Amino acid sequence: MAELMWVSLAIVALVFATSGIQRVTGSGFGLILSPFVVLLIGAHEGVMLANFLSIFAPIFVMWRTWRLIEWRRLMWILLPALAVMPPAAWVSVHAPEGVLYVAVGSLVIFGIAVSLVIHRVRLTLDGPLVRTATGAAVGAGTVLAAVGAPATAIYTVLARWSIPVMIATVQPLWLVVSVVSFGTKWAIDDGQLPELPWWAWLGSVIAIVAGMYAGEWVQRHMNESRLRQAVTVIALLGGILALVMGIRALVG
Repeated sequence: MAELMWVSLAIVALVFATSGIQRVTGSGFGLILSPFVVLLIGAHEGVMLANFLSIFAPIFVMWRTWRLIEWRRLMWILLPALAVMPPAAWVSVHAPEGVLYVAVGSLVIFGIAVSLVIHRVRLTLDGPLVRTATGAAVGAGTVLAAVGAPATAIYTVLARWSIPVMIATVQPLWLVVSVVSFGTKWAIDDGQLPELPWWAWLGSVIAIVAGMYAGEWVQRHMNESRLRQAVTVIALLGGILALVMGIRALVG
């Protein structure tokens, strides 16, 4: 019982922190939350929890940035994401736990590494093919490991996408893919949400709202580039931990 209490408190604290990051950078909720909740409660339930909570995180940002959303670009990314999600959900439900640990860690590390490399290359790539590939990566990453942000981060760099417009546009993307990912896996597997106490669920919802307001304060008072660096370090650490746990589970 005491262990469950501390795990629940840790989840609420993580949700608060990742919600603030989501408000400042436009993404990062699933990217940072998923590796750590996977380590706390297991791969299947951890990814399901991250998918479920990711439904609520974008709503607060979206209604404040609605006028900046690029709907045409959003559709090019969203539709391919939705197309690949059902088969990816089947894989997610039936894959061994160790494989999902490795998937979570690998996706996070790969996405961060590629983003850092591309950021140094003076190259602009955009168009239907690039957007379709981005959408497919978002859909697969969200379902398999609750991390679709690396794909949009890479696309943002390649397309030289305006950061304020990107932040606005990806919020409805996260909302829709999180709903579909959670709903698809729930239908296939009859749900694998963790058995947390009621106050942990209520606390997570409150933490999302509080984290968003805290993120707004941070956005006004801190250097965004420094915060992005901190996000990268935290996500990388979580990815490495999840990868190590996955390898240990597969070997053991």
